[in-house]
Amino acid sequence: MALTANEDGTSTIELSVQGMHCGSCAALIEETLIENPNIPAVAVDLDAERAAITFRTDALSVEEICAAVAEVGYPATPVDS
Repeated sequence: MALTANEDGTSTIELSVQGMHCGSCAALIEETLIENPNIPAVAVDLDAERAAITFRTDALSVEEICAAVAEVGYPATPVDS
């Protein structure tokens, strides 16, 4: 799993997201994650089946992010680099 540390104290993780079929699927994932105050940025790429999530590592774990994505119906796993 590759976490990228950012200058503002956050980190960014790339996830592989399975089961997305359309833009609404990607939007649902983005909307679900961005509601969390510990996630300042989310970018979902439908075609690549990937999501880049910036989050506060002192308040949230990668496992919790994956669980939140799975709760809305899309299995997610960290991408190894």
